[in-house]
This record gives sequence, C-alpha cells and structure tokens, in this order.
Amino acid sequence: MGGALRLATICLDAPSAQQLTDFTVSTPLVRLQEELAEYFMEDRELPAKWMRSAPCDICLVDFDRNRNRARVTAEKIHASFPEVAIFAVSSDSQPELIIQAMRSGCSEYLLKPIAREQLLQSIARIAGRRKEGQGAGRMVALAGAKGGMGVTMMATHLGAILARSHSRRTLLVDLHPAFGDAELYLGVLKYQYSFRDLAANADRLDTDLLQSFVVHHRSGLDLLAAPGGPRSSSLATPENIGASIDFLRRCYEVVLIDCPPGVSEDSRQAIYRADEIYLIGVPEIAAVRNLARLLEYFTRSGQPEGKIEVVINRWSKRNTITDEQIEEAIHAQISWKLPNQYFEVLHAITDGDPSGRSSSSELARRLDQIAAQIAKKNGTAAKSAKGLLALLDR
Repeated sequence: MGGALRLATICLDAPSAQQLTDFTVSTPLVRLQEELAEYFMEDRELPAKWMRSAPCDICLVDFDRNRNRARVTAEKIHASFPEVAIFAVSSDSQPELIIQAMRSGCSEYLLKPIAREQLLQSIARIAGRRKEGQGAGRMVALAGAKGGMGVTMMATHLGAILARSHSRRTLLVDLHPAFGDAELYLGVLKYQYSFRDLAANADRLDTDLLQSFVVHHRSGLDLLAAPGGPRSSSLATPENIGASIDFLRRCYEVVLIDCPPGVSEDSRQAIYRADEIYLIGVPEIAAVRNLARLLEYFTRSGQPEGKIEVVINRWSKRNTITDEQIEEAIHAQISWKLPNQYFEVLHAITDGDPSGRSSSSELARRLDQIAAQIAKKNGTAAKSAKGLLALLDR
C-alpha cells in the first residue's frame, strides 16, 4: 500500500463519522476516500465505483443500524476484495456479536465512541500483517502409519522439551479435524478456540488475533488444539490451512504439526510445507505395510528422501518383527527407535507435562535427542513489521 491509506465508511453514524474525520485531518498517512449512506444488498450488484477495484484499503462498516445488512455488506466486500480490511463499528461488545462480525469478514471490531488510540492500533495491525516478512521458523510434521502409533505422544513430548529445555518458541498444531488428544496429553481441560477456527480466519491473521487463539502450556509450549466436535472443522478449507501454517511459521521458531492418520487434503498442506517429516509406526504387520505405502507415496509425490525420518515406537528387542525385516519391507532405514515404556508415557499424560518427567529413562533420552536435533536445525523466527504506529501518530 503506497502513499496514504484510503478509508471508506458505510452507514457510519454522525458522531463516529466526525471522529473519523478529525482523525484523518490530524493524520497525514490516512485519508477519507468515500462515505456511503446505504448498505450493500445481497441480491444487487456492488456500486459502480466498486465494480472493477475497491476504492479503499480499509472499510469501516457500522453494525448498529442494521446488523444483518451490515453482515451481508461485509461478506460481499470480503468476497469481492479480500485485500480490503473491514472494520466493524458498534456500541455492542457482546462476544457472540464480535464473533459473528469476524466470520462475516471483519478483521477489527471498534467500539463506539471510536478512540483515537483504538483506531491507531487497528490500522497498525493491518499494515503490520500485510508487511510481515517471510520467516525461517522450522516446520516439522509428525504422521502415523495408522491410528494409535503414538504421534500425539511424540508431538507433545517434543514440543514441551523444545520449549522448556531448549528455550525455543514452539507451537504445536493438532491438525485432526475433530476430537484430537493433544490438549488432553498436555493437561488442558478447557479451551475456547481450535486451530480450525484460526484457519477459518486465515485472511485476517495477525499476531494479536493469534494470541487470542493459542493455549499456553506451563512448559512454555503454545498449543492450537483440534476442535472438540466436527462442526467448526468444516469452516476451514485446505487453502485456509496452508495459509495459516505459512503465517504460523513466521511467528515461531518451531512449529510441530500433529497430523491425523492417512493423507488428506488438509495433511498434505502440512506435509508439503514441512522441513522434516517424522513418519511413525510400530513393529506390527499392518503398521509396517502402511509405512511402506506412505513412503512410496511420498517418493512419488516428490518429497526428498532426506526430509523423512522413520520412527519405530514401542520398540523392544523381543519384537516378533526385527529391525532388518522392517527396513527390508519399507525400503528405508529406521532413523529412531522409541522403547516400549508404556507406564512412563501414561504417567506423563496423567501429569499433563511431558517435559516435567525424569530424564533417566531410555525413552526420555531418545526424545531429548530428537528435540535437540530439531533445535539445532531451526532457523530464526521472523519478526513482525513494526514502526507504522509511530509514523501514524505524528
């Protein structure tokens, strides 16, 4: 966005319109481009000036006059011009109404009377989000040969160890469409939003919105949990999921993705973006067969061999299938073997803090080694663009 930011208003009440005028007069980097007195109609075309391109960078829509028509207006603008930031303006601060406005395409919710600082912060967030540079946070996908392979156990342990022992800003994303277990393994009993809720707002993401969605674990690990039911997962498309993952890796040094079993459109978004893939199985026939199938699929889809590490969980010297037989069947080497120490895992789940356990066991040592490998490889987290607020507030 070069030059001054262009603002437009729709059905803004007189006091708020005057406040906005005073703001633009005193702020040279913002100018009021257009004031509309009518909402857009659901069954009619956009105004002539809006037909080819949006006449603004930010549009303020008053939701108090007619909330349903304001919602339709926001949805039409968002569908036609996703690059336009839409600010809902209202005197009602009920949480459910704020969520409705966000779902209609609004990225900010301004309360009346509009305070100068409130407007400054909102504009700064929009510009900062658009100017965020590409980061180098490391993205690691964990996928199982089938269900019950220990993917969530490994993901939660690695996340907690990276955050606590290696001081890495680490995020764990539970990519399951519903009923994931990552929050349970971390002792999180209640959470309001899921990763799917975040992904449904992919085009409005900024660091402030992100922080309202994540759950902070006592180890220092951040979590975006799976939905508690299937309803909200339908709002996030694979494209939303991919865009959200791109954003998240700019905000964290390490992003761990707990992928559901199989290869879906959603999990492909994570797998193709990952710097490393930990493919996890156990020493039994169905799991080994699926490991071979997944490795063959990854090879055909162009995934580099060095990107994939095979992990055999619940390993024991007394396994009926030997390491050599597994490697022959999957045509790949086993990278890591996690010993079968069920009661230690159960204790960690009950405690809700995988990194708080003793490091004396062989399982703990192996997980520490994997975490150390990830920590050594991770890049530097991207920093959000700053400084616009100071420019605007001159």
